[in-house]
Amino acid sequence: MNKAIKYSLIGIGGLFALLLAAVGIVAATFNPNDYKPLIVKLVKEKKQRTLIIEGDIKLAFWPKLGADLGKVSLSEHNDGKEFASMQSAKVFLALMPLLKKELVVDTIKIDGVHANIVRFKDGTTNFDDLLSKEESSTQIKFDIDGVQVTNTGITLDDQQGNRHFAIDQLDLTTGHVALNQPIDLKTSFHVKGDNPNIDAKLNFKGNLLADTEHKHYVAKGLDLALAGDVTTAKALDLKLSGDVDAKPETMEFLVDSLKLAAKTKLGDKAIELTLNAPSLTAQKDTVSGKEARIEFTQTQGDDKTSVKMVIADLKGSPKAFQSSGISGEISGSQGKRSLSGKFSSPFSGDLENKVFDLPKLAGNVDIKDPALPSGAAKVGFNLNAHADVKKELAAVTLAANVDGSKLDGNVGVSNFSKPNVTFKLAADQLDLNKLLGASKPKTENKQSEPGKPADLSALKNVLAQGTLNIGSIAYDKYRISNLAATVKADGQALSVNPLSLKFDDSQIKGRIGITHFERALYTFDLDIDRVDADRYVPQNTAAKAAENGPAKPLDLSALKALNADGSLRIGSLKYGKTQASNIRVDLKADGNKLDVNPFSAKVDDSQVKAVLGITRFQNPQFSFNVDIDKLDADRYVTKKEPAAKAAPSTADTPIDLSALKTLNANGEARVGWLKVANVKTSNVHLGVKADGGVVALAPFAADLYQGHTEGSLNVDARAVPAIAFKQDMKNVAVGPLLVDAINNDMLEGKGNVAVDIKTQGATVGALKKALNGNAAVNLADGAIKGIDIAGTIRDVKNKFNFSGNTLGADQKKKTDFSEMKATFKITNGVAHNDDLDIKSPLLRIAGSGDIDIGNEKLNYTAKPTVVSSLKGQGGADIGALNGLTFPVKVGGTFSAPKYNLDFAAIGAAVAQKNLLGNVGGQKGEAVQKLLGGDKAGALEGLIGGKKKQETPATSAPAAPNATAPAQTAPAAPADNTQQQTAPAQPEKKLTPEEKAKKKLNKLLGL
Repeated sequence: MNKAIKYSLIGIGGLFALLLAAVGIVAATFNPNDYKPLIVKLVKEKKQRTLIIEGDIKLAFWPKLGADLGKVSLSEHNDGKEFASMQSAKVFLALMPLLKKELVVDTIKIDGVHANIVRFKDGTTNFDDLLSKEESSTQIKFDIDGVQVTNTGITLDDQQGNRHFAIDQLDLTTGHVALNQPIDLKTSFHVKGDNPNIDAKLNFKGNLLADTEHKHYVAKGLDLALAGDVTTAKALDLKLSGDVDAKPETMEFLVDSLKLAAKTKLGDKAIELTLNAPSLTAQKDTVSGKEARIEFTQTQGDDKTSVKMVIADLKGSPKAFQSSGISGEISGSQGKRSLSGKFSSPFSGDLENKVFDLPKLAGNVDIKDPALPSGAAKVGFNLNAHADVKKELAAVTLAANVDGSKLDGNVGVSNFSKPNVTFKLAADQLDLNKLLGASKPKTENKQSEPGKPADLSALKNVLAQGTLNIGSIAYDKYRISNLAATVKADGQALSVNPLSLKFDDSQIKGRIGITHFERALYTFDLDIDRVDADRYVPQNTAAKAAENGPAKPLDLSALKALNADGSLRIGSLKYGKTQASNIRVDLKADGNKLDVNPFSAKVDDSQVKAVLGITRFQNPQFSFNVDIDKLDADRYVTKKEPAAKAAPSTADTPIDLSALKTLNANGEARVGWLKVANVKTSNVHLGVKADGGVVALAPFAADLYQGHTEGSLNVDARAVPAIAFKQDMKNVAVGPLLVDAINNDMLEGKGNVAVDIKTQGATVGALKKALNGNAAVNLADGAIKGIDIAGTIRDVKNKFNFSGNTLGADQKKKTDFSEMKATFKITNGVAHNDDLDIKSPLLRIAGSGDIDIGNEKLNYTAKPTVVSSLKGQGGADIGALNGLTFPVKVGGTFSAPKYNLDFAAIGAAVAQKNLLGNVGGQKGEAVQKLLGGDKAGALEGLIGGKKKQETPATSAPAAPNATAPAQTAPAAPADNTQQQTAPAQPEKKLTPEEKAKKKLNKLLGL
């Protein structure tokens, strides 16, 4: 025996010595780097990838068998781009298990790994080739004593899911790793990505088991912490701890000391959530659980909402378990508003069939709010909820009382992965004034981003259909009644069709919808029987805006968010005294342009058809094409009450054209018949082009008063206002035009009027004084009303012949003409004319002078000349007057013109015609005095004054009227009161020449 033991020990020792010798020989003669080219070639042939081992491969035989590869990188498949790399990799193996073809890895240490993972749009990845199975090989037992990974980063480019993630700062340490065995794991890393957006740091440790073969998952000593931003949750701080043992397929699980605590911010809301589940067990025959608590708190400034819920102890079996119930409390405060409530319900279920019931979830909520009419409101509800998880079905029956308003209905849900909701809801009335209080005026939110398109992508996940019926809704001063709507959402579109309701006095019917949820497209097709706009838009809105000063530049940026396509029809609309009917508006908007095509309506007596458009919303560009059959614009101009007469003001009126600086428009308007300022036109054609303060109206054409006018108007409001006006009237009857335009029947006739003027100025006065240009008048077969030059000449003739015949006092004064021509040169506000030419069978009238438009003054002389004999009523022919000229001077102001005859010129004309032989007696002596220079005495005699008595120096005093005309106008009566308190002022004596002029003016009607 001893020899056997001895020989055995010698044999073992020899074997050990031989093994040591063999290891020594291998270590001395084997160089693994000799195989590097072979390894690189093998990878290239098998995987079509390039393997690069930069350093030497180092082997270790004691105390552990291992290898240190150094820096290694691997390319993409059939591509030179890098797929993965690592700074170093060390692997240590257990020697003896290798002899039994068992792989027992003692330790794996990896540092500085960087990998780029890509999933392509077709679902394949850039590492599929590395997972392909090679030729069958002997199975090796997998067993690792531990893994250490440091300084690792991984990027994931998911082209199929349109998302990108990057993991860095990855450190991982494990304990013993073997298939279907628990693993001690500790790791931390930072992850950043989009879809969903995430930027967070994760720390995790625990003992994990993932037995995928038996679908058994265990986590003991779980300790997880997540900090950062996850989707819309900012500054998330989440902590989870406890023990979980789950077999999902058999609905068996054990939960022990599970705790969850989370804090985050959603916008300006702070959220806190806690869950405490001490124990929950579900096994084959038993279901039990201790009381679990959930608390939720939301804070926003001083506003706070909290919910506390308790799930009572569970008892029973997987097929039938029950609880004394779920109960909870809710409370909240918002300013002076507060609410509090409670709810509870029994709870039962069947874990095997995954069926759960809340047979009677009842509760109440009390609301206190000083803004409510009664200061408080009460809400009570009863629910019956049923869920079948296997069939993915759920149903809720609802009955609620909201402060006297009854709400009933039912809601069903199917397909929990993508819920499809059905509902039927009805309410008798909803008084939102009781629930929400009176509406508050909107305040301007300067920080809001105008024109941001609505993103309703969440509606892609909504599948729903149902009906909604509400008897009446009251909010503020508005009332909705008989609301009936059918709603359908299929993930592609949301529609309400049909829709019927009565809004105040307006009956609305039709449909509305939303599609293209990423940038919501709103569609509509609505009919409204009537609208009383006075209820919603104050009539003095424009007046109040004007009182607030110049309008701000128009900004329609909010329309960038409008994406709509629809049609609206209104039977009748009333606003103030304006009545519209048969209104149709077809609207399209895409965020860049808004089109209304067509727009049609009957507005009062006008039929309007138009195409309208708006682009460049921040600085709007308007386009239009309008047709109106007839339009009485005067009915829309507010007539102001006559103001009390005030003292004349010397202040000039400023011109404010600032609104034109931001006006951008291009379009045309046509009106069949138009009345503006009582001027009547037809076939009106107006073109408008406005761009940044420069406005052009061209063409500017219309038929008016048996003729036609055409021209243009240009306004430049960029700096000092500049205006250019050009108009050419052809064959226009000026008489009715002047009567309608300025209520002045001073001229009649038919012909042409041309105006071409320009001006510039910041005030009305400056514009008038800066007028420059030309004007021309060419009329035929007309008359100048208000003065009868021929009749006046007859009166002079009668005075010459002492006939005693005079014109009737009721005879209208009028000077007929067969032709009138005149041109005006306008310079710096003064219109000069020197070519007046008026022709009639009796007269030729020439004239020249200035019309000072800027200062509203007249300085003009008209010269009528007799060209034929005049026959008055019963008067004799005085052909001898042929060729005589009677100058008339026109002066004064526009508001108070003055007319005077040129007496000297009249006398000279008479003398030159040698009328002394035909004029005898006192008239002849008067003409002699006129020629001799005694103009006062001459005119005295011509108009019928008595001859001055010649008496000797010693005779009696002359009669009082010896030095004054016989027919002096009577002086105005003196004030009686003044006569009693002070002596009458002596009448101002007129010179003989002044007295003569006065009588002559009276005679001539001037």
